[in-house]
Amino acid sequence: MKSSSATSKYALAVLAALASGGLYFFSTGLEGVRPLVWIAPIPVLLISLRLTRSMTFIVAFSAYVLGGLNLVPYLLRLAPPLVAAAQLLIPGTAFALVTIAFRDAIMKFGHRLSFLAFPIGWTAYEFLLSIVSPHGSAGSIAYTQSSFLPLIQIASLTGISGITFILTLVPAGIASAIHHREKGFRLFAILITVFVAAGSIGYGWIRLSTPATSDSIRVGAAAIDSTVRYFETTVRVEAIGVVNAYARLVSQSAENGAAIVVLPEKFVGVTEEYEAEALNILRTAAAEQKVYVVAGFNRLGSKNHRNMAILISPDGTIGGEYDKAFPIPGIESGYKRGEKIFLFDAKEITSGIAICKDLDFPGWIRQYGQAGVGALYVPAWDFRTDAWLHSRMAILRGVENGFAVVRAANEGALTITDDRGRVISETSSIGSSGVLIFADVHPGSGRTIYGTGGEWFPISILVVLLLLLIISARRIFGKRSSAATA
Repeated sequence: MKSSSATSKYALAVLAALASGGLYFFSTGLEGVRPLVWIAPIPVLLISLRLTRSMTFIVAFSAYVLGGLNLVPYLLRLAPPLVAAAQLLIPGTAFALVTIAFRDAIMKFGHRLSFLAFPIGWTAYEFLLSIVSPHGSAGSIAYTQSSFLPLIQIASLTGISGITFILTLVPAGIASAIHHREKGFRLFAILITVFVAAGSIGYGWIRLSTPATSDSIRVGAAAIDSTVRYFETTVRVEAIGVVNAYARLVSQSAENGAAIVVLPEKFVGVTEEYEAEALNILRTAAAEQKVYVVAGFNRLGSKNHRNMAILISPDGTIGGEYDKAFPIPGIESGYKRGEKIFLFDAKEITSGIAICKDLDFPGWIRQYGQAGVGALYVPAWDFRTDAWLHSRMAILRGVENGFAVVRAANEGALTITDDRGRVISETSSIGSSGVLIFADVHPGSGRTIYGTGGEWFPISILVVLLLLLIISARRIFGKRSSAATA
């Protein structure tokens, strides 16, 4: 009888791992059915309450690694196999440990708030990872909800950690309610879950319905994928041909009313020999059309290369240079790293410039929010398959800090969004011989609670987690001490 029961339990464990793994596989990564993230952990959380710690670890680890397999082709394009494997094994281990914490909290402590161990643990993990990872916050499940506008408004208060907390609170609350037979426990789990989730979404609806208070500004973004191959060229005639093509797009943008035009990251390689000539072409176009131009150049030198964005003012003068603060590990080794943000005033709006991967790092971009930026202009370069996800990560920075984002990417997405994350204009540059987008966008106030208070929410989560660990340790050692005395 015991053997039959054990077999049934292990069969359910395998099914739970497959179910949660499959739900994560089809809802996370570069694309997917995003609402499935809300229920993905439930099978594993439920079965963990019937398993030992070691079995819980195996089931939860297997489920999350299975879900992460959707990223393997993408990861292998960008990193060696061992590094790609780490991108699966580290979050898989973290998921397993957090699931064990959920299991222990409910089975050993039996408090009505025990189910909060899961959202607290996972939110703390994602925050700590974002601090130490060379890819910043790129692994957060919060980005899966970038199109769920009412929910993501909570980021203006808490940063993306608030989104992560809600995404993990809901399945933990559901699992707790299913597990407990006592009505009081069930009702409490349901009420807490609904109150927090509905309250956050309600706040989002209110924020979205608040009308803009600033005048709109017409902006544009342009990209030419067919010339991407010249990003490392050191041949003058090739580079000048690319710059002339972009100068024509700048003129077309201005003819459509754009006051500021963004060009992609590293859209052309330049050397000291012809850099001034290349810049003069864009300076002339800017001066003739009376527009600001934010252009991403790949300056190739004998020592450090520079992945930089250059601001050209409507009078044709150079308004300054910004160096990418977070070069891509491995791919951009040997590039100078930027050390400060870049601010400028355009049309009486405090504005900023950042480059592509910089927007994966909330702490860096928060400096723009603290400076009261109303619009951020972003030269970028996607890797085709990650265009949607990477552009949405940029959108979340605007929601967090209260500014519009104008992003132009080669091999990816051109997007113009407001400070609420609403996509006003968007198109793909993939395979194009030249694309343009325009939009009238209201700059944000550049002032949010998150922008001012920083990471107060995940830090609070860490404090709570530390207190829970201390309480757990005391209980464990207290029981051992009592047993030894007896």
